Amino acid sequence: MTYLSGFHAIEEQIQAGDQNGAMLYVGTPGPRVKRIMALADQHGVNVQRVGQAELDKMAPDNRGAVLALKHKLQDKSVDLDSWLAEPPEKALVLILDHIEDPHNLGAILRSADIFNVDLVIIPERRAARETDTVARVSAGALAYVPLARVPNLARALEQLKENDFWAYAADMQGSKLPSVKFTKRTVLVMGAEGKGVSRLLQEHCDETVAIPQGGHVESLNVSVATGIFLYAIRNQR
Repeated sequence: MTYLSGFHAIEEQIQAGDQNGAMLYVGTPGPRVKRIMALADQHGVNVQRVGQAELDKMAPDNRGAVLALKHKLQDKSVDLDSWLAEPPEKALVLILDHIEDPHNLGAILRSADIFNVDLVIIPERRAARETDTVARVSAGALAYVPLARVPNLARALEQLKENDFWAYAADMQGSKLPSVKFTKRTVLVMGAEGKGVSRLLQEHCDETVAIPQGGHVESLNVSVATGIFLYAIRNQR
């Protein structure tokens, strides 16, 4: 059984369909929970009222509603080779180099959806998986953003470059926004906090890019930085 919390994530999951056997558990229903209950009724999802303690056992971070699913959370998985068979003329691909924090992955997927990223690529190992936390933080974007898992990020990057993509690695020593000019087919590579993009991937990239910073802290959270880069790229389209 999979337990999903977060109002946006629950709503998106219910609207996605294929909810055979799903159950919506609610506590004391406020206005927002009542809206979700009505949505569940429209889509044939059973609703059951339980105490707050029971909700907390299912999902500690719930806000008065938990959706129980018989299947694992569904994402929009794609095969990289199939996607590259006919990539868009103008495309934005995001490579996440071993982002292991589910909160960061969820927030990045939310930005990826907002800024119309065509494909997100993550490694099969040493990366956050599709969890309740990822779905909740992404506000349901997990179900909409095309996501490819690959065994080797460097090889995936080379495949993209063979299809006329230009690769930009985020690095504090890179060329500063907004002076960077992004190409029609762009790959943005983001690394894990504290580590950055691996040396191997940087060697496969064409340029390094950075966000101008002031203040006293060393760097931005990776999900915040990703959102800024994606906005800058889309702002040139």
